[in-house]
Amino acid sequence: LHERDDYNADSPWSVGPVRYIVGSLVAFGSIEACESFVASLMSKVVPSSLATGTFNSGLLTTMVGTSGRAVGDFFIAGMGFISIRNLLNLLVFPACGLLIFCITMVRMNYRDLEA
Repeated sequence: LHERDDYNADSPWSVGPVRYIVGSLVAFGSIEACESFVASLMSKVVPSSLATGTFNSGLLTTMVGTSGRAVGDFFIAGMGFISIRNLLNLLVFPACGLLIFCITMVRMNYRDLEA
């Protein structure tokens, strides 16, 4: 592979620094808004036994979210070490597989989740 700064300049899929930064900010803001919405909904359906004490559902949700971000950061760094040029493909394909797995699990256990 030839190392050039303009290797994808003619591609319609290429983005410049400004579009990348704006897109990242929009994605981050959307994810944070969705996370707060889900946390608000969860607070309304959590049993009262989990809503008291130090290790309540809010703390557990925060810990799980932080752990998920840390694992995601390590995964992105690992994929970047494999190939920085193909980083997007190395992230999107496993994410699509994870999405399909999660949808399959929800569909298989939907009746149990309704209760």
